[in-house]
Amino acid sequence: MSELKKAVEFYFEDLKKGCNNLIDCETLFKNLSTKDKLFILDIRKEADFEKGHIESAIHSEWPEVWDFIDTDALPKDKKIIVVCYTGQTAGQVVSILKLLGYDACSLKGGMMNGWNKSDMPIKSGCD
Repeated sequence: MSELKKAVEFYFEDLKKGCNNLIDCETLFKNLSTKDKLFILDIRKEADFEKGHIESAIHSEWPEVWDFIDTDALPKDKKIIVVCYTGQTAGQVVSILKLLGYDACSLKGGMMNGWNKSDMPIKSGCD
């Protein structure tokens, strides 16, 4: 059986078990202090990231996420939280990351419908 087929079967078995590929804003906010266990990847456009992002988030526009994978810049030992505008693109990226063996989920509602509407704190600038 090919490695890809094994990964796909594992992914769908995980879904059957009730594995959720989403994290809600409140849960993420409560866990921000555990930075050693989380890796927040914001895949929005750079200008929007600079206007405001979740503290400790790393920026990479979604087409360049693959550069992160190619250079092993994404951690295998942390939960990767992928953030986009509404959650749709992040969900697609999460699916691919999970197929590649990463522990990943997307922020429910993204920045526009999740984080910002929940009045969660944002950090401005590119740090």
